[in-house]
Amino acid sequence: MATKRAKKKTAKKRATRKKTPTKAKPTKQSHWLRNCLMLLALVVLALSGIYYFGSFETRAKMEQIALSAINGPRTHAATPAPVSMLLDLCYDAIPSSEGLVVEGSELGRDADTPFLAGVPHSRHAIRALPQPSYTNLFSERHLQAAAIALRLNDAPLQRAKFDETIQVDARVAQLKPEALIYDEWRPRPIAPAKALIGQHGARGASDAQLATNYAPMADSFADEVWAKAMRELTLRYPKRFGEVWIFLGPIYHQGNAKLPSGIPFPDSFYAIALDLTDEGGLRALALRIPSTAESKDLNKYLTSISEIEAATGLQFLPELDFSIRDTLGNYVSPSVW
Repeated sequence: MATKRAKKKTAKKRATRKKTPTKAKPTKQSHWLRNCLMLLALVVLALSGIYYFGSFETRAKMEQIALSAINGPRTHAATPAPVSMLLDLCYDAIPSSEGLVVEGSELGRDADTPFLAGVPHSRHAIRALPQPSYTNLFSERHLQAAAIALRLNDAPLQRAKFDETIQVDARVAQLKPEALIYDEWRPRPIAPAKALIGQHGARGASDAQLATNYAPMADSFADEVWAKAMRELTLRYPKRFGEVWIFLGPIYHQGNAKLPSGIPFPDSFYAIALDLTDEGGLRALALRIPSTAESKDLNKYLTSISEIEAATGLQFLPELDFSIRDTLGNYVSPSVW
């Protein structure tokens, strides 16, 4: 019996020894990867040291190189959304990415208005059509919105059903949806329903349906270029910056061709985004997008607030000090935020 037990124990020990995995020897690939990571860490440390201890000019140049390297893939239409979001975080972490910032510490205190630094002035007759989710400064001359003002923040998004049926605005009963139809032109929303619903729920969905929020657009423009701009300004910017103020509207040239209803064809559409920084500064981004545009690269449409004012007859930010308004109004951002 003792001999049998001893044999069993010996067999178990042999089996255990066989099962014990042998340690894998490091390969050339693992050595190569480790060396690359060490080299990368040393490069990062060296660059951090140069940036931290370097002169203002050196830091500015390094920031500009970093912004240029990040901005291309960050704003490219083919970049996947998760990658774009990651690149946005890197971009926003670079101090000079804010662009021109002027004094704005006293602005944005009134939570009940979508206007920043006052209601825009106009050379032409406009009529304020307030809604819970936006205020429409309506042009009686063109029977179209001159400017739609939105105020959007990073609150949790709400949900609501959206019926795409356009509703006549009782305050402008003469504007019917069929008045905005001709050939390839169709009535499409200026302020996007998704942003209005996300911020105001069912009330935003109802506001988005009003005919006064619509303008004639080609489907290709509305579904591609304008949709891209609205996704950036009205959905991503509030998440990135906490709160933004936005103006949207069409631009007409004198002598523009008109639809059979007498409403002129928009030459282009504009979008202005305003942001108050954490330090209390004010910055602005302006886009002017031709109604025939096909490219979704928004950097191609960067302009100044002053150019939009000259084309629309509006004056934005009227409560700002003249010198500050003039400086900010003439500024053209080198890139979309």
